[in-house]
Amino acid sequence: MYSYIKSPRIQYDGGATFVRVCEKCNRFVKADKSIKVSEAFGLSNKPNATCSKCGRVKMLFEGFI
Repeated sequence: MYSYIKSPRIQYDGGATFVRVCEKCNRFVKADKSIKVSEAFGLSNKPNATCSKCGRVKMLFEGFI
């Protein structure tokens, strides 16, 4: 995760923080306006951003801050 120190992040309600890069090609992505989180199951395991090269992808989860 050290290679993403200066990369942009996005933080959603509840504190879920993601690094706005594609897991596949490391390009910056356009993050969704919201994500799905449930108390029973936690974060949804579905794509939450769009990469110009790879299409729908999941951003790198950093933690709850």
